[in-house]
Amino acid sequence: MLKAMLATPVVTTEHLVTASNRLGAETVLLEVVRSRYDLHDDSLLLIARLDHAAARRVAESWQYFGPEIRAALITAAAHRPTVLDGDISKLSEADREKLKAAVGAWHDDVWALLSADPARNLWAELVRDEESGVLFANLLLNRAEQLDDHVLLACISRAFPNADEEPQENSIPGSVGAYIRLSTLADIVSRHPRTLLLHGQALGPLLTAVAGELIEAVRKKGVSELEWDAFSALAAICGSPGVLRDAADCLTQAQGPSWSQWRHPSGEWANARSRAADALARNPLCPVDALVMLAPFLSEAVAAQFLQHPDERVRESSQRIVDLAVERVHRAQPATPVSRKQPVRPEVPTDDELSTVADPRTALADFLPLKGPAAYRRETALAILESRYADASHLRELPAVLVLSSTSQVRNAAALLQTELGDRPEAWEAFKHALHRLVPNATKTFGTLIDEVLAAGA
Repeated sequence: MLKAMLATPVVTTEHLVTASNRLGAETVLLEVVRSRYDLHDDSLLLIARLDHAAARRVAESWQYFGPEIRAALITAAAHRPTVLDGDISKLSEADREKLKAAVGAWHDDVWALLSADPARNLWAELVRDEESGVLFANLLLNRAEQLDDHVLLACISRAFPNADEEPQENSIPGSVGAYIRLSTLADIVSRHPRTLLLHGQALGPLLTAVAGELIEAVRKKGVSELEWDAFSALAAICGSPGVLRDAADCLTQAQGPSWSQWRHPSGEWANARSRAADALARNPLCPVDALVMLAPFLSEAVAAQFLQHPDERVRESSQRIVDLAVERVHRAQPATPVSRKQPVRPEVPTDDELSTVADPRTALADFLPLKGPAAYRRETALAILESRYADASHLRELPAVLVLSSTSQVRNAAALLQTELGDRPEAWEAFKHALHRLVPNATKTFGTLIDEVLAAGA
């Protein structure tokens, strides 16, 4: 019957409306699309009667259509679903989940139409739509990867009007509402970094107003562990030193939520406050007096970044935090147990200590020949080589590899070689060959090496 009606040249809008009432606007529209390209205005009328799911199905079936039809389909999909018209406060938990899923499906259908490549040229116009422009703006800001400047400006102007406008009736008050708005703004700025540059004159007052609402709520009712994230979101987008100062002052005096103030704040609550302080301190516009307030609450990692800060108060507070962290690490490290089979071995005295004894060279000689494990022998040999009291008699008993690589004993080693090898070319040639045969971990002493060279060059 529908095909027969459309086959007549005198089909009217009234006929199509009547048919859509009986068969559904989607069914009639798809048949019109297939057989009557001349019914453009009637197609627009039928599109306006579609819900979001039907608009998406029609767009996917109707492959070739112009900008006007595409805009009409997107606008039809954006119409508020009837499921949202009821009293949400009276719904059960299960019904709330169903409603949430329905809203998600609605937004997905609108985005499927809005994100199609041919629709990009319509974004600025759609955002200005009186009825659904806010929805389009929020979808683009939260889902689009890249927005041209004129589209981005249109979106943020529509999604975030001036701060002096009256808040919406269904907006959430207090710190929770402030957290939602600040987090939303922070996510948008992260996705579209030019947001503040293009719309800073409107967003600046809005941020100040939302931050003031957050700070007032925290001072009156306290702050829970999760609500500290609102300060981190504020720090990510705030460009006002005054607001950052107020936030820092609020953080230093904040208490737990009023319903739990009889309990001491938990460690997690303190950690959340520390993360908020870190975020505020890392904002490049955070003034010095705010940093002074925040410094005692910084984490160890962030405090270490302020150890060279020009302000002495910031440096001192940061140094205390780092010192406490280092002390905790030392306390947490278990003491190295001393094995009964491996007694504590004496260490080579320093030159300052040797200078107080009657015969420093004899004191060094007490450690020779080297004894004990390989690591201890190497450590003792290096300590002797670093001493200014070491002479040829000590060098002869130390590993040749260490003596020849020591920068402290170059003169003594050269003098010993000159004394032992003299002007004999064959001895120096043998010494050169002996060096090539040395390996880094060789234990052969310098004296033994010289004796072997002399024997080979004799």
